[in-house]
Amino acid sequence: MLEKYFKNASEKFAKPFIKICIALKIQPNMLSVIGILVVIVGSIYFLSENKNVGIVLIFLGSAVDGLDGPLARKLNKTSNKGAVLDSTIDRIGELFIWAVIGINFTDSNIELFTVFSILTSSGLIPYIRAKSELHNIDNKVGLAARPERVLFAVFFMYFEFSFIYVYMFAVITWITVLQRFYRLYTKL
Repeated sequence: MLEKYFKNASEKFAKPFIKICIALKIQPNMLSVIGILVVIVGSIYFLSENKNVGIVLIFLGSAVDGLDGPLARKLNKTSNKGAVLDSTIDRIGELFIWAVIGINFTDSNIELFTVFSILTSSGLIPYIRAKSELHNIDNKVGLAARPERVLFAVFFMYFEFSFIYVYMFAVITWITVLQRFYRLYTKL
């Protein structure tokens, strides 16, 4: 949903960073790998009680990973392999982010289950989109695309909101799964 409203603005914001990547001869796939490594390091920092550094690194790593697509388009290097790598790295990044929440912010089995639930729905959302694309169906519906999931997690960790918001976010992610499934299923 954020992508729908802020794609043009984010692409303009990314231009100077794309220029830096080009000047440094950083390729899109390398940018994806750098992004996930920064997210992993941020997760480790967060868990080692250096939460502020961890949150900043998790956010920056996710942002860096978001530059790979615009860089690939700018360099005219979009590819199916790059798309698969990016999607795989996105899932690994979300695993680390939600693991931090599961380890640091849960006090009960139901809270931990809710984190697993979000992690599962976070895998299904892009999976259903990919299945839709195989059938030439545009399927980006729903409130909980990847940018929203990452931003929610970062804000939750930083502000240490009540866990009730995680419950509500889990419902939103599953509504997104159902919306995408319904769109795909009815268009087949």
